[in-house]
Amino acid sequence: MSLSRLRRYGLKGRRWVREGLAGIRTKIVILSSFLLLLPYLGYQYVWEMESVLRQGQEQTLMGTARAFAMGMNDRPSLFTQHAPPSTLEPGKDLHAFRLTQPIRLDGNLEDWQPYRHHQRLYQRNGLIFSQGAYNSDTLSLAIMSGSTDTAVYFALDIIDSTPATPQATGDIDSQDHLILALTSPQGAFYRVAIGQARDSDNATIIHLDNGLADNATGVNIEGPPQPLPIAAKWRATEQGYQVEIKLPAAWVGQQLGIAYYDVDDSFNRGLRAIIGTASTRSAATLGSFMMPSAPIQALIERMNNGASSVWVVDQHSRVLAKAGDIQTSTGVWQPRQAIPEQQGVMDWITQTLLRPWYDKLLVTPPEHFVDAMQQASIYKGVQAQQALQGRPYASWRSSDDNQAMILTAAYPIWLDGKVAGAVIVEETTNGIRSLRNEALETLFSVMLAVICTGVLLLLLFGSHIAKRLRRLQQEANHAIDSQGRVTGTITPATSHDEIGLLTQTITDMVGRIAGYNQYLEKMSSRLSHELRTPIAVVRSSLENMAYTQADPSQLTYINRAQDGVQRLAGILSTLTEATRLEQSFDNADKEPVNLNALIEGCGQGYQLAYPDHRFNVTLPAQTVRVFAVPDYLAQLLDKLVSNAVEFDDGATPIDLALSLDAEHITITVSNAGPLLPEHMRDQLFQSMVSVRSESHKSDKPHLGLGLYIARLIADFHQATLVASNRASQDGVTMSLIWPSSQQLGED
Repeated sequence: MSLSRLRRYGLKGRRWVREGLAGIRTKIVILSSFLLLLPYLGYQYVWEMESVLRQGQEQTLMGTARAFAMGMNDRPSLFTQHAPPSTLEPGKDLHAFRLTQPIRLDGNLEDWQPYRHHQRLYQRNGLIFSQGAYNSDTLSLAIMSGSTDTAVYFALDIIDSTPATPQATGDIDSQDHLILALTSPQGAFYRVAIGQARDSDNATIIHLDNGLADNATGVNIEGPPQPLPIAAKWRATEQGYQVEIKLPAAWVGQQLGIAYYDVDDSFNRGLRAIIGTASTRSAATLGSFMMPSAPIQALIERMNNGASSVWVVDQHSRVLAKAGDIQTSTGVWQPRQAIPEQQGVMDWITQTLLRPWYDKLLVTPPEHFVDAMQQASIYKGVQAQQALQGRPYASWRSSDDNQAMILTAAYPIWLDGKVAGAVIVEETTNGIRSLRNEALETLFSVMLAVICTGVLLLLLFGSHIAKRLRRLQQEANHAIDSQGRVTGTITPATSHDEIGLLTQTITDMVGRIAGYNQYLEKMSSRLSHELRTPIAVVRSSLENMAYTQADPSQLTYINRAQDGVQRLAGILSTLTEATRLEQSFDNADKEPVNLNALIEGCGQGYQLAYPDHRFNVTLPAQTVRVFAVPDYLAQLLDKLVSNAVEFDDGATPIDLALSLDAEHITITVSNAGPLLPEHMRDQLFQSMVSVRSESHKSDKPHLGLGLYIARLIADFHQATLVASNRASQDGVTMSLIWPSSQQLGED
């Protein structure tokens, strides 16, 4: 592709972009983009609403905690059985979490796997007695304790590298064994020895009614006369033992201790170490023990609607009862019946096209998150601390995996003017986030539909306006040609809007211009008709005066007057020539014309007509033939050559050439002389326009009609007449151009 063509395409492309950006539809699209502010404003509004909902949730949750606390205020029956000790010794206090599934007493701890996070490990921190250096790899004790409404269960995982199995004598002192000591709710002290039964997984249980000698101290301790109803299973493992113990809940008080007695080996059978929660010698040395409160548990389950996770803790933050699941505690009411899915075009668009984008852009609340606090037996947090000091408190915290935000509200429970515990209510913001996402999805879907519909309607409206304006532009372009003549009409508009009024105004204006042009076009013929008779009278009178006048001085003036009359007659002939030519176009018949022969013949005639000027005729080797009227083409060439002769400087020949290329048929008349003014180049072929300088004035009248007549002939032959300065800037070239499609083939 040539450089000129690339430039031409580049200019067209830039013009297309410029016109496209300036179009009404483009401006409408740009203005429509401000509609995108609506989703942004809606998005901000939804975020503000979420903030308001969070504040409302915080106030509501604090009210819920207060309601739970008011239901337990000044009710000593709920806390008498669980009156906490004044202080808790770290490691000596045990807490029985609430079991959610039954435990099978078989010595196998598989049932306890869901509760492994409650396990407490005793190593050096639980060492009560040791004869030698302690090694945690050879001796350790892990305890889990759980409870139901009727029973308390213990699971012990013992690591002992030197197991001592039972002897035939059945003496429990000579084998590894456990001592479990506790106080009942009535204050009775029980002490039980548990060991492995010989050749079975059953446990040997010995009630120490008359006391069992404690080899560490040699002190005998007596238990109550009524034996403790206890069941146990003892199973040996590769690392040591696994023991399960079951006690009736009504027999367990608030003090309890478990100690493992490690016998040296199978030969010496001496006591090597004691490890456990606390010393089991007497009630005074036992640690604290707490079970979930069944009355409190029943109360909060009855009051809780399932939308919150509710905790009740004592003065030491130990969990007395817990109801609700934080995974489902969203704080938002959920309908019991599922809302039926809507079926429709909008629903299909939302689910098929928009849903993937919503899933990427919106943070979906997780179906499950990790929060280790939910399994804790002691609630650790600033909320509980503030409430236990008598101050209601609410705050936000993140789950352990940062997938959820949890709102916690704590309220103190008063008993006889003192804080007996606290109620802690927790909810997540997942419900609010789900509502926010639903609101944003609905908002964006509706906004998208509104924006698309609005933009489409605006585009259709803009296209309709642009179509009407474009039709008006095309009719206006065809109504008046480049010379200012009215060649067509504008269709009157039927609408009464601004465009219709503009169309009506332009229609009236074109009509007035057409009437004025007709007046101007007929003025020359009327003027010539009206002036021809007076000029004939003046001419005859001057001729008579010349015959009768003998004075030579008077004849000079008469001759000057006759020259003036002759010039007026020439002006009238020139004025009527264009009118007669346009009228003759209606009856003219075109015929195939050999341009080579026409130009060659005209060139010879011009050489004879203008002997003082030289002519150079250039013709192509190929014969060029077009449909034309030969007399009119000759007249056009006469006007161009006459103009070239008048401006020629005589230094170089006047060039008369015919050329043919792939796109154009061109006849050029070129002469050396003054250049065309840039501001007059487009007006040169209009009527009554002349650019002659004073040096080129002559006695002949010049009204600027010669090139105007040439342009009329060019228009009649569907050709273009162009005037330009030479590339060498030493003269002017007049070009008559046809499209190459006008070329006729040979007969």
